[in-house]
Amino acid sequence: NVGDWVRMDYSKEFGLPPTYFVQHHRAHAANAFYLSPFDQAAVLTCDWRGETECTTWNFCCGNDVQTLQTQKIPNSLGMFYATFTNFLGYKVDSDEWKVMALSAFDVDSKPFEKKIRETVKLNEDGTFELDQSYYNGAILDQPGLYTKKFSALFENRIPEISTEPDEWHFCVARAMQNVAEDIAVHLLQHLYSITKCKTLGLGGGFFMNSVFNGKAIELTPFEEVYISYAPSDVGNSLGAALYTSHMLCGYPREITINPSQIGPSFSDDEIESALNRRKITYEKIPNMPSKIAGLLLEGHIVAVFNGRMEFGERALGNRSILGDPRDKTMKDKINKSIKYRESFRPFAPAVLADRVCEIFDVEKNFKCTFMEKVVPVRTQHRDNLPAITHVDGSGRVQTVEKENDPFFYKIIEEFEKHSGYPLVLNTSFNINGEPIALSPDDALTTFFNSGLEHIAIGSFLVKKHFI
Repeated sequence: NVGDWVRMDYSKEFGLPPTYFVQHHRAHAANAFYLSPFDQAAVLTCDWRGETECTTWNFCCGNDVQTLQTQKIPNSLGMFYATFTNFLGYKVDSDEWKVMALSAFDVDSKPFEKKIRETVKLNEDGTFELDQSYYNGAILDQPGLYTKKFSALFENRIPEISTEPDEWHFCVARAMQNVAEDIAVHLLQHLYSITKCKTLGLGGGFFMNSVFNGKAIELTPFEEVYISYAPSDVGNSLGAALYTSHMLCGYPREITINPSQIGPSFSDDEIESALNRRKITYEKIPNMPSKIAGLLLEGHIVAVFNGRMEFGERALGNRSILGDPRDKTMKDKINKSIKYRESFRPFAPAVLADRVCEIFDVEKNFKCTFMEKVVPVRTQHRDNLPAITHVDGSGRVQTVEKENDPFFYKIIEEFEKHSGYPLVLNTSFNINGEPIALSPDDALTTFFNSGLEHIAIGSFLVKKHFI
């Protein structure tokens, strides 16, 4: 398609090979398809905007990514979500996670939901429209993303960022999440109608919304869905490279397992050098997974720094903070003294892949490798797993497979031997507002700047000593 990419030749000026500039949403679609296990797929991309596009409907097969239809700003699902993030007093393009967490609270959101629906029109051609008398996001010189008319829908209340959420926040967030899901289903129903393809790929920042992702198959005609470990803009570096390699240069595509562990790793010698340089006391542990599991069983919280770093926003065992999911005080401990974040924000369970259906209300072959979906915790386990069960009885699950991550799998396996539960609490190894620890020095700095007491870093265990 004209405008999907541009080839620039810098060989004469700089001696460089040809450079390809790939359009934003083509990179999203390539990320969603080429990393997937599908030989063909319908692919929907949704975000705030890339250039002027905000939604694309695609059909992908073999090496080809074919864009069938696009929608441009200001009618953007990502902007819709960002508007409410802004309105609720949170930071746009950063705190959408918080709004999603707020939407899980059991409140009567129907009055607000009705008002929000009046600002949205679903069209027969699969697109949708946002009433621009309410939304300011496409006008760059405005101080906020919403108008006075928008504010009037919600009692003209303007919350401050520092305020703790109350029932009003819960109602607005839940109402907006419900409408956002309806818009997404509308887009997907249209995608299915024009592709008739049962396999689905999702890309773009909106599909960091794990609450919706967990319902995508249930609410649409699709039978399988793939969402990569980096569906948002950070993954467009991969998407652009994959698009250039397969779509433009014609290199054959191999359908393989695509793990997120593609970042740097550090040897024990490098880790030990960092420990010695900082004059830190440490112990070398011969069986680290067993030691970590033992500490968790004793009620300790353990930071893990192991192997290659995962790419994307989610730590999946190699740069993680782990805890006992059975401990009812665990969530508050980590939020308050380690992550330094709001008390209402939940933590994710990492569960052995072959045992997931025992704990969660999913089918036996369910996989969620990248912590990309929220699913229900089975009723009989909710009270026993308070640290990973959100207020609505759900959990943002990660399934851990032995062949993909034997170290993390072994930790959970050892934990189950004495707890009876094949899962642990897993959250990213960082302090709120900071990036996930990349290097040994990053890990040690985060460790000493937080309330963590134990870090398993390579083959070494460090414990803070208190006088």
